[in-house]
Amino acid sequence: MSTLICDIVTPAQKLCALECSMVVVPGVEGEMGFLEDHAPLVSTLADGVVRVLTDDTTVAARYALQGGYVEVTGKKVIVLADRAVSIDGIDVAVVKEQITDVQAKLSNIADEAEKQVLEIDLKWYQLLEHAVQAN
Repeated sequence: MSTLICDIVTPAQKLCALECSMVVVPGVEGEMGFLEDHAPLVSTLADGVVRVLTDDTTVAARYALQGGYVEVTGKKVIVLADRAVSIDGIDVAVVKEQITDVQAKLSNIADEAEKQVLEIDLKWYQLLEHAVQAN
C-alpha cells in the first residue's frame, strides 16, 4: 500500500503526524484529495473538514479547520491551519453554548472591528457544530 505522512499544524500546536494512504482537504474551489507521489502543490484552504484515510474507505481522523494552507510534496501533506481541532474532541453542548454566547455579544456590539472578530468566531463554532453532526 502506498503511504504518505499528513501533518496538521496550527500556530499553537502540531495536532497530528499520521501515516496514511490519502488526505482530503477543503479547497477554496472544492475538495482536493492527495495520494502518494502527488505533484508538488501549495494551495489556500477553505473552512471545512480534513479527512485522513488509512485506505480507500477508512477515515482514520477528521479535523475541522478554519483558514490556512496546504503544502503537498511526493511523500507528505502539511496542513497549516489558522484554527484546527479533532472532531472526536468536540463537545457539541459546549459548542452550542459558545454559539449562543457569541450571538448575544454580536447583538450588543457597535465596534466594527470587534464585530468582525465575533463573526469569525461564530462561523468557527457553527463549523464545529456542523462537523460533529455530519460525523
